[in-house]
Amino acid sequence: MINAEPPGGLTPVQRDILVAIRSHMRDRGRPPSMREVLVKVDLDSTGALSYQYGKLEASGYLRREAGRPRTVEVRLPGEPVFPSEAGKPGQLPGDAGPGADQAPEDRAPEKVAWVPVAGRIAAGSPVLAQESIEDYLPLPREVVGRQEGLFILEVVGDSMIGAGIVSGDWVVVRPLFQAPQDGDIVAATIQGIEVEGTVKTYKKVGRQVWLMPQNPAHTPIPGGRAKFAGKVIAVLRRI
Repeated sequence: MINAEPPGGLTPVQRDILVAIRSHMRDRGRPPSMREVLVKVDLDSTGALSYQYGKLEASGYLRREAGRPRTVEVRLPGEPVFPSEAGKPGQLPGDAGPGADQAPEDRAPEKVAWVPVAGRIAAGSPVLAQESIEDYLPLPREVVGRQEGLFILEVVGDSMIGAGIVSGDWVVVRPLFQAPQDGDIVAATIQGIEVEGTVKTYKKVGRQVWLMPQNPAHTPIPGGRAKFAGKVIAVLRRI
């Protein structure tokens, strides 16, 4: 029955989430990021919002299309349930296949990597690097390569300004499957020192590992107990 409601009702915050997504898509023509939704609802973290997204998906009020992370559809109580095939209300301009005036190679999906924005990390004082994915950004393969597992972190702090990384930048991080090399800029955590994550330059002197800032106002950090999340391969900045 096409108008049947899925089991279970909506909480006030869940309804606010649906309304926020619907309003953003109507006003801006694209789905909102989690941060954009967060400012409209009574939740205090992207982790809490991600949990509510999962509940809404399970109950049939929200749908995200597999393989298209910036595509989302929502429905409110009383509206028809989603059809078996993905519709277009939440589709971003340019997400569809190439049109008559577009060369197929210009729209080839293999030329773009959808990279998750995974939170914040410190270049200076520690800042919580949240586990939940806040958004996805499309990045050209010519810049980030073809390795899987990339993620993006927002930088907070000024300890890496000498390397051209300033507070508010996004760094694209590639997972490491072996020890870093001298001069690599890495995202790392250090138990008891930088437990919430930091971006620094890797340097090894003899057997001692150091995480070096690129700002004389900050001091090097012993890195013998560091766990390396990955190597920074690109920096993104809003102008």
